[in-house]
Amino acid sequence: MEKSKEQKQSLCDIKTFSEFVNQYKNCFEKRKYFVINEKYEITKREPSFLLELGYIYFQTKDKTIENVVEEEFSYTYKEKNKRIDRLSKYEKDRLKESFRRSLVNKDSIHSVKLGNELLHRNKEEFLEIMYKISLISSDCNKLIKTFFVEFLLDEVGDFNKNREQTDEIVRNIINYFVKSENEYIDYSCENSIEYFINNKTDLLYKKIYNENYDKIVKKYNIQSISKLELEINEKDYDKLSESKKILYNYLKNKK
Repeated sequence: MEKSKEQKQSLCDIKTFSEFVNQYKNCFEKRKYFVINEKYEITKREPSFLLELGYIYFQTKDKTIENVVEEEFSYTYKEKNKRIDRLSKYEKDRLKESFRRSLVNKDSIHSVKLGNELLHRNKEEFLEIMYKISLISSDCNKLIKTFFVEFLLDEVGDFNKNREQTDEIVRNIINYFVKSENEYIDYSCENSIEYFINNKTDLLYKKIYNENYDKIVKKYNIQSISKLELEINEKDYDKLSESKKILYNYLKNKK
């Protein structure tokens, strides 16, 4: 695996989101999403938001996004070009359960293929699993990624006609889920919930959660997860990374 060096090229030279994905294919991943230093302290890293930023750029042509994309690329590496093989022989219920287990058990070998196959057969069932894990995770980035992945998949459209874009979107979110830390909210414990709200959420998460929770649980028949009370404070905007500020502003101005 080599670090991606060629991404210094300006987005101005690319005309569409599909061209962006094709040109930088296999270059949207970070090697690690948390590191442990010599003092055994854990430093967490945000997921790569390059696909989301690329899409927003070609929708808005906001020039300020170019520098943020270039900075994001400096943290990614180029993977070997691997097409995601189909698993067409899997029976549907076995496929769903195998995919769920692969995410929970952080199985980087099989999770992408399983998730891709489930998405190909039934996008709603794929997203149902992603949302269920996101809503119990104390990593707020998982819900943020799942929300934007649902949005991107809707925009990309037909799976087979846009296979390369879909492959990159699926690989990107699943790799984040299996490479990042597994931490969960204990909904039976008030202290766990309070700690999550006060220490693990950010403004972007709260906006997505507050505006979409009811729609998500209804659409994907999620019944076992209680709704949290999240207070929005716009002063927290400055605490967001530059990438998340762009995502937040896009959602805020989209209405």
